[in-house]
Amino acid sequence: MASVNVHRVLITGTTSGVGRALLDRYAKSGVMVISVNRRRVAELESRYPSARFECVDVRSAEGVAELVRGLAAAGELPDVFILNAGINRVDNDEAFQLAPYREVIETNLYGVLNFVAPLTQLSAHPVERHVVAISSMVNYAGSPYGLGYTTSKRALTACFEAWSTMYAGTNLVFQQVMLGPVPTAIYTLAENLPAWMSSIKNAFSASPEGTAQAISRFALTRQKKLFYPLRALPLFRAVQLGQRLIPGFFQGRKMLDGKSRR
Repeated sequence: MASVNVHRVLITGTTSGVGRALLDRYAKSGVMVISVNRRRVAELESRYPSARFECVDVRSAEGVAELVRGLAAAGELPDVFILNAGINRVDNDEAFQLAPYREVIETNLYGVLNFVAPLTQLSAHPVERHVVAISSMVNYAGSPYGLGYTTSKRALTACFEAWSTMYAGTNLVFQQVMLGPVPTAIYTLAENLPAWMSSIKNAFSASPEGTAQAISRFALTRQKKLFYPLRALPLFRAVQLGQRLIPGFFQGRKMLDGKSRR
């Protein structure tokens, strides 16, 4: 990453995982980082004294718009916005509670739209502004456990594909990163899998640090989409095929009224 090309970057969701790795990479490269999280983390603020930490819930349209307008008024609008904040919840159990589904949609989808709306309303500026959304390969193989996650990522992809066309040729660049499995501080699925399955999963995964490096390089281009790691796509396709062909392959294949599927 050439820090001379990026003077200021805004990153959402830096308390763990890819967001934290991005904060570390940019801060150590001498780039001014604006970190946006729902809560303050003293350990982060002490570890990265050069970064600016803003406590804003991305689900709040008013809070996000006020932050963007304030940065624009002060001449501190970032060159790159990496909209990474996102959550996943098991929201497809037998009870099908709407609360976790709604929370995921509001964070993963509207949390991004809340940044895009005020950015598109600002006056034209000669400096390129890159808006990078962290999407997922679940677009191609939906999770039977996390309907909200799958829905939000598919909608996010549709939005960014439309905006990349609408704003083509302007200085507002819309990009999306389609991530495969990336271990984070809260991603513990491997602990519950047999060793051989964990080995397969790890072979198709990427480290937070490697992912951060790929994203930071991608943000220097005008490419519309990045699949990372690309080797994860066959695994997602295989899971998708298994869900369709083998009843009971996942718990997500439900039985209704005690009747088995034919």
